[in-house]
Amino acid sequence: MKTISKNQKQCATWIGAILLVVGLLGFVTGDMVLWFSVNGTHTWIHLLSGIIGLFAGLSAKGAYAGTYNKTFGVIYLVIAVLGFLSIGGIVDWLALNAADNWLHLVIGAVAAWVGFKA
Repeated sequence: MKTISKNQKQCATWIGAILLVVGLLGFVTGDMVLWFSVNGTHTWIHLLSGIIGLFAGLSAKGAYAGTYNKTFGVIYLVIAVLGFLSIGGIVDWLALNAADNWLHLVIGAVAAWVGFKA
């Protein structure tokens, strides 16, 4: 039986918790959460990403944490690159600004690094 790294579980849980809080704040604050631009779609994506992250990190002894970190790490990295390059209407669809792009880059890099290093 494969042992799940404590780092995998903690990363998925922390990213999940942060994204859940950001998603909830998006419903309360409207168009901006601190320096970050949000809209309804962006808010729901953060909310769902957060719930999935918490599930991955906390359920089944973290059995899904590595998969979450790899998958969401890559997805957030792709979103960051698309946002920086303003490709495919992603900027308008998610109401991205430069702060969002940098945050997505950091989230994606951390999650992917933890996910793929184990």
